[in-house]
Amino acid sequence: MKAKMDKFLDTDAVAQICFVTNDLDKSAQWFADLVGKEMPPLAKAAEPEVAKATYNGHPAKVGCTIRMFKFGNIDLEFLQPGPEPSAWRDWLDRHGPGCHHIAFRTRNLTKKNAYLESKGHKLIQRGETDGAMGRYAYYDTEAELGAMIELLERNSEMEPQP
Repeated sequence: MKAKMDKFLDTDAVAQICFVTNDLDKSAQWFADLVGKEMPPLAKAAEPEVAKATYNGHPAKVGCTIRMFKFGNIDLEFLQPGPEPSAWRDWLDRHGPGCHHIAFRTRNLTKKNAYLESKGHKLIQRGETDGAMGRYAYYDTEAELGAMIELLERNSEMEPQP
């Protein structure tokens, strides 16, 4: 089991599960009421000049609003995409509201990107996070998982690059 983790996972933990929705406040309020948590603050995607996003291999201006529920062992993210084409908008338009991705933290997004693409999982969208705290990337694992895989790399956790 350890050998497989060394190839892909840096830690034995899921960082986040994300649900896309057409009505962020309604979905997040329903969940807050269900689990007895306070409504989390509203967050948004980084501005295009900070995000430097790519979608399907091309520069893209992608946007979303987010409410993130923090639990002791995982974050549950509710995300409403902007109207422009993005991994989030296209998924929501195809599937409707529901689970979009499962996220894992990594210390080396470049290395993990090469690994996932070598397994046939195309990079769909990539960008910098709001506040320039790190970066994210989504991979096409829909056929195998029913959702995408996201990798999250925080600047404070990055491995030195050769």
